Amino acid sequence: MKKTKESREFTRLSIPVNIEVSADGIDPFTVTALNISMSGVLLSPDKKLPMETQCEVHILLGEQDPLIIVCRGKVFRSDENGVAIGFTEMDMSGFEHMKNLLLYNAPDADQLDDEFSSHKGLRPK
Repeated sequence: MKKTKESREFTRLSIPVNIEVSADGIDPFTVTALNISMSGVLLSPDKKLPMETQCEVHILLGEQDPLIIVCRGKVFRSDENGVAIGFTEMDMSGFEHMKNLLLYNAPDADQLDDEFSSHKGLRPK
């Protein structure tokens, strides 16, 4: 069953941040995110990543000397629409920076705040 926007745990936003991805056996690459949420990111890299690939994701905020949010994740979709990486780990500092990035760019910050309140970190309460 395909997830709809209404069934997502966190709202996805089109924020053009640079993302660095690294994983065992794959050359690291940097690409601009198509969309991002508290639970993952959608990318359109030149090469698709295999399903279930465990990876490290660096979200780069700023051009020179960027603030870097470090996440661990897993590829859960890789097709003609892009590569979707679900976040599995994020430290507390990264969580707060990501939350602020999303709230600042959200058309409805109250909705996002409600989503954050219904979760303990990346997991539902």
